[in-house]
Amino acid sequence: MKQNTKDWLQYGSALAMLVSAIVLAVINFLLEHLIHSSVLVYVSEALAFVAAVYGIATYTNHKIRELGDRLRDELSRGNQ
Repeated sequence: MKQNTKDWLQYGSALAMLVSAIVLAVINFLLEHLIHSSVLVYVSEALAFVAAVYGIATYTNHKIRELGDRLRDELSRGNQ
């Protein structure tokens, strides 16, 4: 699987989870004029999932970029 495809799947699933949580909360509020505790649990789980997907992706991209910079510096020092 290509890296680009993997990223699209991660971000797409995170976005779908976030949208579904918001829609469920709005529908529940419009029907009952309050948000049931089970809906709040779902919303919190969705937010945790979205934070994990975006946080892990950002962290790994930063670390990979940092390792690439270190390797580039070591290679440039070795060529001098």
